Amino acid sequence: MYPCFYLSFYWMFSALLRSTGWPGILFTTLLVLFTGCSNEDDAPSAASLAEPIVNCNTTSNRLILQGSSGVSFEAVITLDENGDDTTDGNESEAWCSFESNTSVANGSAGREVPLVLEANTSDKYRSARIQVTYTDGYSTTLILWPMPASPDPQFQRPWAEQPVYRAGADYIYKTYMTSLLSSGKYLAGGKRRNFSICFDRRYRVSLWVAYPLHGCYTSPRVARSNAWGYDPNNQLPEIAQSFQAYMGRSYGSGRIRGHQCPSADRYNTSATNEMTFYSTNIMPQNYYFNDGAWSTLENQIRNWAPTIVTSMRYDTLFVVTGAHLTGATITDQSGKQVGNPDKCWKVLLKQKRGQNENRQIWEFSADELQSIGFIFPNDASSAEMKLLDAACPVAEVERLTGFTFFANLDPAVAEELRNREPDATQWPGLSSL
Repeated sequence: MYPCFYLSFYWMFSALLRSTGWPGILFTTLLVLFTGCSNEDDAPSAASLAEPIVNCNTTSNRLILQGSSGVSFEAVITLDENGDDTTDGNESEAWCSFESNTSVANGSAGREVPLVLEANTSDKYRSARIQVTYTDGYSTTLILWPMPASPDPQFQRPWAEQPVYRAGADYIYKTYMTSLLSSGKYLAGGKRRNFSICFDRRYRVSLWVAYPLHGCYTSPRVARSNAWGYDPNNQLPEIAQSFQAYMGRSYGSGRIRGHQCPSADRYNTSATNEMTFYSTNIMPQNYYFNDGAWSTLENQIRNWAPTIVTSMRYDTLFVVTGAHLTGATITDQSGKQVGNPDKCWKVLLKQKRGQNENRQIWEFSADELQSIGFIFPNDASSAEMKLLDAACPVAEVERLTGFTFFANLDPAVAEELRNREPDATQWPGLSSL
């Protein structure tokens, strides 16, 4: 709050006290209370990156330095083995530096320092450690992660669960971003991924939808929007309405509008929830299956996800949902032909309980991670299907779909996770539902 406010408040409240005869001690107490909160120079020391994880094409970032007046800082960049260390004297080759093309920055706290990056054209992860030290004793190490290069500019690789890029003349890759409301120390607000898709414009259905799941997305701040409609194309790349199924009414022929990223997984804001009703996130599903085993699995996945209400079990549950198409189609209510899946599937990846949530997922060993796949027939026969009967190793989903999972993990770790049999002890309720 601004000093002029307190000055105005002082004279207004002073006049009130003189006219009422209230004890001066009350006035003094309130004045101290208000002015004590106004000192912006007492900001606690802290340092953060505007974006800790960036796409391969990102060329700029910011180091945010918070601190009290009179406190100064020094920041030093050290690059990993996949980049040139700026301390070797050959700073012109460094892929990450401060604006002055150096590895060291210093000055007064309470400012932002620009970072200059080179696009990552390799197929490897990069990381830069930024050691920040304040003169008041505060110190922290920040890690910047530029993702490996993508074979298609619209296909992004920052997320552990996203399947490997697969070229297709009719495939459109897209990531929907959203703004979440801050809730607790695990969410700082700002732009975050809602979900990513591999959309098949020929069949007007996404072959897969990949998304993170955490309490910051599911916190029930808003109601289900039921905003069925086309992707409005306010984010790139555009997907023409002619390539999208009509969402004004359900498909008919025993098929209803089934979410891939569930609406109930996105209750933080209205805009976030509305995106789940875009045509690009919907697939035709059998009514009894959608209302039966599929709904049971979606509810249980939310139970498996970490929350912001209770203590953290692990950082994020990564989910991929998909439709298996064989060429069969149905006609939507506008006369368009839409791919009619014969099977629906999911792939999940998570840390084991109790693991350190401050590491990136690709830093974990196979023993610290758990994976599981699910495959259901998209018909009434699977309405009462038990989750354990649909559970399978992720490799089975790969054989069904032709997509490869976990390529963003260490290859040996990914191989083990793909072939691991479902462990019911790591997925509570799996054996009973």
